[in-house]
Amino acid sequence: MNLVFDGVSAGYTAVPAVHDVRLTLAEGEFTAVVGPNGSGKSTLLKTLYRALRPRAGRIVLGGADVWGTGHREIARRVGVLGQDQTGGYDFTAREAVRLGRYPHLGTFDRLTARDEAIVAEALDRTGAAHLAGRPLSTLSGGERQRVLLARALAQRPGLLVLDEPTNHLDPAHQIAALSLVASLGITVVAALHTLDLAARYATTIVVLHEGLVVAAGTPHEVLTPRIFHEVFGVDGSLVPDPVDGRPRVLLRELSR
Repeated sequence: MNLVFDGVSAGYTAVPAVHDVRLTLAEGEFTAVVGPNGSGKSTLLKTLYRALRPRAGRIVLGGADVWGTGHREIARRVGVLGQDQTGGYDFTAREAVRLGRYPHLGTFDRLTARDEAIVAEALDRTGAAHLAGRPLSTLSGGERQRVLLARALAQRPGLLVLDEPTNHLDPAHQIAALSLVASLGITVVAALHTLDLAARYATTIVVLHEGLVVAAGTPHEVLTPRIFHEVFGVDGSLVPDPVDGRPRVLLRELSR
């Protein structure tokens, strides 16, 4: 599904956290939204999955206005892994992932064998199958993050929205999670803190700075010495990985 931000402004105070965002993201692209702390990454994503209504502008997904579409339809089309998904600790991991199937059911429907197979597959693909019977309250932050990603995958969405999806994950699970997301072939928008992960896995990078889009394009187009310096306050280089040639980021203390 193509995704369009058309002049979107939003925030919680008198001064918008994001201002006049204009982006067109192609179907099937993995877009990483990056920027310093407080640049508006999470605010922008919340307008997309309807946690925060824009003050101005509109968001169009697959030709439909996100804020003019029914909640249930959005729940079918958009899977979300947010930073503040902390409820439901009395659920087991399997029960939490089952919630991803409920937008596809009628009011009195029950999960079918196909639904249960989708749940099992999502747990397996995120490396969380062995956690299925455990309550969320007993899981580590990284384990819980994998279960919540599995829940989003179980929705079978056309758009996956991820707000800092590698939080709490060790390096092996960071790589596994982003490799999986990149392989899905669906539209992905992810706020990422680590520029190296954004460069390696995203096809498109959007840089936010003080609520404004200051660059958007491929990693090679966007992650330039000027952006490293002016936006992130570091010296940096984009270099090919010596093993597979994919772009990697090297950062250094800003030279004086």
